[in-house]
Amino acid sequence: MDATVLTVVVVAVVALIIIGVIAALAGRRTRMRHLSDESKMRYAQAWRAVEAKFVDDPAAAVRDADALAVSIYRERGATTEDTRHLPDELQRAREAARVDEGRSGTEGLRNAMLHYQRIVDDAVGERMRKSVESGHREVA
Repeated sequence: MDATVLTVVVVAVVALIIIGVIAALAGRRTRMRHLSDESKMRYAQAWRAVEAKFVDDPAAAVRDADALAVSIYRERGATTEDTRHLPDELQRAREAARVDEGRSGTEGLRNAMLHYQRIVDDAVGERMRKSVESGHREVA
């Protein structure tokens, strides 16, 4: 093998290794465990209480929704300690909540709640959440 062919082979191998590492890291970041049925029911009920609080105290409801979302992500295996690597939906929820800081309006808080609701729906299923809201247990 001459030097040019060897260089091309080495560059190709290094590129494949880099692509493999990136793919592994991306896959690890997006793969989350499924929740047990008991956890799903518990989180759906907790979400119902958070939503009910929004009318009287939107800021407190958003704080509770954030804590609930963090609990869900932790139980599902996501890392929540490093703010640079938070799940995207949680970052969007927090940004929407920040929009309202120091203002009397609640539009940003309402948008934040919609992001938190997506987190809950992703974890427990929209059907489960809605069945808890209506007072019916979901039957498999």
